[in-house]
Amino acid sequence: MSKNRVEAVERALTLLECFTQERRTLSLTELAEATGMYKSTVLRLAGSLERFHFLIRRDDGRFAIGQAVWRLGLLYRNSFELESLVRPILAELVQHTGETASFYVKEGHARVVLYRENSTRAARHHLDEGVSLPLDSGASGHILRAYSDMATAELAAVREQGFAVSLGERDPDLAAIAVPVFGKGQALQGALTVSGIITRFTEPDREKILTELKLAAQKLHKQLLKTARHDGDART
Repeated sequence: MSKNRVEAVERALTLLECFTQERRTLSLTELAEATGMYKSTVLRLAGSLERFHFLIRRDDGRFAIGQAVWRLGLLYRNSFELESLVRPILAELVQHTGETASFYVKEGHARVVLYRENSTRAARHHLDEGVSLPLDSGASGHILRAYSDMATAELAAVREQGFAVSLGERDPDLAAIAVPVFGKGQALQGALTVSGIITRFTEPDREKILTELKLAAQKLHKQLLKTARHDGDART
């Protein structure tokens, strides 16, 4: 355990981690119950977070995430410098497959939906950008682990075949296929994924989707190399 820790900071961050897509506002009682802290402690920490706009307290007394979190989230996403390249690729995948297309990156022991384009179908796999999901499940999770220092013998097959398939693994109603995206020096940039309702992922469907994913990953790889060369020329 690192000695470079400040307990009060960690407690404040624990408050922020209580908020999810399903729990966008929380009362003082709910925050105290979720963290195991006294209400008085929660109030003091929340007051500091409010002053720096990480939390806001609404008129009904419930707490919500503040604009400072959104600002930092944008800085995090923009730090990858991939958005202008990835979004058109995702739109093309949705057009060609009819399913939701996403780009995941590894963040610690989780995978984050950095960019996504949701399917236009009424029955679809809906994803929100910025959502954090388990790294040890799902097609994109297998790709991100297989091409990282977290790779295991079990993931050797994923590296060998160059893609991962998940059929009802995280959710019995959902399926996904993912492929790696490489940049300069074959460095892994993320996982390109197509996901949707499992009944639409029959073997013929999977073959078609995988073909589209591989073409999209190759296209994105070439664009990343081109961008890297331009950046190198600009610095010389």
